[in-house]
Amino acid sequence: MKERNKYLLEASLNFIIFLSSLIGCIIIFGKQRFTMLMFYTVDSNILALIASLLIGIYALRAYKSGEEIPPQIKMLKYVSVCCLAVTFIVVVLVLAPMNGLKGYQMMLLSGDMLFHHLISPVLAIVTFFMFDKVNKTNRQAALIALIPTIIYAAILVTLNILRFVEGPYPFLRVYAQPFYMSLIWVVLILGGAYSIAYLLAKLRSSN
Repeated sequence: MKERNKYLLEASLNFIIFLSSLIGCIIIFGKQRFTMLMFYTVDSNILALIASLLIGIYALRAYKSGEEIPPQIKMLKYVSVCCLAVTFIVVVLVLAPMNGLKGYQMMLLSGDMLFHHLISPVLAIVTFFMFDKVNKTNRQAALIALIPTIIYAAILVTLNILRFVEGPYPFLRVYAQPFYMSLIWVVLILGGAYSIAYLLAKLRSSN
């Protein structure tokens, strides 16, 4: 009975993450329309929205039947948690300080950013530590989790080089900084994303 109640709690919290990310997407869609997809924050929240919805559905099924949640769904949740963790850390350590004293209030508590930068990342990380295990080696899991960030970086850097877009983040503006700074930022972001994913996998590894 205790195990069944755990599944019910897992479903409930993941549905809250789903709603949080969805609300944030609705708010920013009203302002940005489909250009919102340029933002890593939005893309990672869409991934989290899908993953948390699937976890919620499968956790309810587990609550009713006792079936385990499929490992592929758990891996998708882990990948989304890693992306949201990158979002949260970049906001707290890079983007908020760039905006001066009011940066944290603006980046964490206003509009869609309340949901995308704070509520969803924090809840996703909390539920990951409460319920999830990583059933691959730490290195394998971290490399899988890095895939969305690599795809995002490749697309946005290319679009910036071709001058189709500018940014949307300061460190993606390749023509507004020396070439070596762009390389440093790529290494820092990808290296940081891998390190975060590796650490999360190590802390929750079932190996």
